Amino acid sequence: MTVTKNDLQHQFKFEVTAMPGGEVASRCFDCGTCAGVCPVSEAESAFDPRRIIHMIKMGLKDRLLGSEAIWYCSNCDTCAFVCPQEVQFSSVVRVLREMAVKEGYVDPGAFEHLGTGPCKASCPANISICGFITAISQGQYADGIKLIKREMPFPAVCGRVCPHPCEEACNRGKVDEPIAIEYLKRFLADVDLASDTQYLPEIKEQKEDKVAIVGAGPAGLTAAYYLAIDGYRVTIFERLPVAGGMMAVGIPEYRLPRNILQGEIDVIRNLGVEIKLNFEIGKDLSFEEMRKDYKAVFISVGCHQAMKLGIPGEDDFDGVVDCITFLREINLGTPPAHKGRLVVLGGGNAAIDSARVAKRLGYDDVVILYRRTREEMPASPWEIEDAIEEGIDIEFLTAPVRVEGSNGKATGLACIRMTMGEPDETGRRKPVPIEGSEFTVKADVIVAAIGQRSDLSFLGNGHGVDISGRNTIEADPVTAATNIPGIFAGGDVASGPRIVVEAVAFGKQAAISIDRYLKGEDIKSGRGENWKGMAFEPDHTEPTARQLMPRLPLAQRSRAFNEVDLGFKEEQAEQVAIRCLLLCVIQKGKEGMI
Repeated sequence: MTVTKNDLQHQFKFEVTAMPGGEVASRCFDCGTCAGVCPVSEAESAFDPRRIIHMIKMGLKDRLLGSEAIWYCSNCDTCAFVCPQEVQFSSVVRVLREMAVKEGYVDPGAFEHLGTGPCKASCPANISICGFITAISQGQYADGIKLIKREMPFPAVCGRVCPHPCEEACNRGKVDEPIAIEYLKRFLADVDLASDTQYLPEIKEQKEDKVAIVGAGPAGLTAAYYLAIDGYRVTIFERLPVAGGMMAVGIPEYRLPRNILQGEIDVIRNLGVEIKLNFEIGKDLSFEEMRKDYKAVFISVGCHQAMKLGIPGEDDFDGVVDCITFLREINLGTPPAHKGRLVVLGGGNAAIDSARVAKRLGYDDVVILYRRTREEMPASPWEIEDAIEEGIDIEFLTAPVRVEGSNGKATGLACIRMTMGEPDETGRRKPVPIEGSEFTVKADVIVAAIGQRSDLSFLGNGHGVDISGRNTIEADPVTAATNIPGIFAGGDVASGPRIVVEAVAFGKQAAISIDRYLKGEDIKSGRGENWKGMAFEPDHTEPTARQLMPRLPLAQRSRAFNEVDLGFKEEQAEQVAIRCLLLCVIQKGKEGMI
């Protein structure tokens, strides 16, 4: 029998494609573009990404899985958008690492401290930020949104409300100002939402196992997103009349338009997830009865119960309300009567949101009282600036003593001046009352925004789930597993109040754990990836100004709930993207400077 050249090529391709990443590796023609832009190649002169491709082509599986080659990739995904053959290099490496752990070439924790872009390392969801920024710079918007949605389903939401810890870590900040990462994420998401061919992840083989999720907030919806992609039959039980949790009833529309939020939730529905609204576990169906019908349960009810002020009079007069109730009623379309003077107590984002909403509703006067200084305010600095710009007074070092009123209605607050004392056990300076400094603040409506906690009454008696002293469910911070097999918990109900992207990250990890649990696999193996940000600054980078977000004029905000941040246009987004230091390296490579 004669062996032809075509036969040899077929056999070669079979050997290549039989290995992880083999199909894409066969497209590599060794041009070296990936090595030219790889930040790790800059830091590790001995590393060349093509080494992995070469070993895959040669069929050297054993050598590859034990090789240092799979240790260096930083998973920044930049190479995916410069490769002429569109080889998804970092995806290949990810599969190889999983195989190396599974087949015993390395210990389960071997890849826990690998380096990547500091933006990705500091993002709770570990989004491939350098990758989607590169995609924007090249106009590959569809590829950019796929890259984001591999790690989280709410880029349009987080592109508006995230406090963007990624930007604080951005290497560009060492040169001048960080990249506007949050706004670029929003840009891609908005382009996708407006597209006739909106991205919808491919669903894997359908499974018969059913999963119940209690709470349709960011953690629960995210878990449902990934479980649906894995082929599970997912039902979410939500006691509110809308899905979204605090994204829907806690964040005002001028920060997060409802059509944007619902657009991203609709994607999850289109994956086959059933969301039962106005359905309260513990009332419409007991927690134990629900467990009988589902192989696994994920609890993600959030923190929708307000903390009490703990001062005399707060329960004695009409006009005293907590911020959760105040914002929820407004967001559900039933705002309270808005007249008179409204006073907000607190210094977080919920306090700022309450005040800015009240201003838009038309209260005669709005003021915030905070017992510490501005430097200690937990609200985002830009939110504080917006509140002041919109005419809201903030009185610092002021604490309430009691609610005053007459004829059953609140009329004001007795307050006391404070001074900052020594740091307490948490490291924060403790406010100390100034004796003899009492005074009265007139108020027709008092909104308390001093904290929130979870309502766990839906669990009923005898549930057996461990509850902490802070009234959170005790759940593993990596796997979301509780002390009861098959019951998982995550988001604010496990961590206490956090930002949206942290709840999203928790939901993604819960989905991984539930999938493994239902397959009978070890839910802990290889988990707890702890990315380390890599310092990187090319020589001779010219400083350029950070582009400003176009905003709704101040005069148009006074009585309107229209979105304040208007978003980047295409040309501006691309100009923002090319400030990324990795793209500076790419450009210098094209110009022959490196």
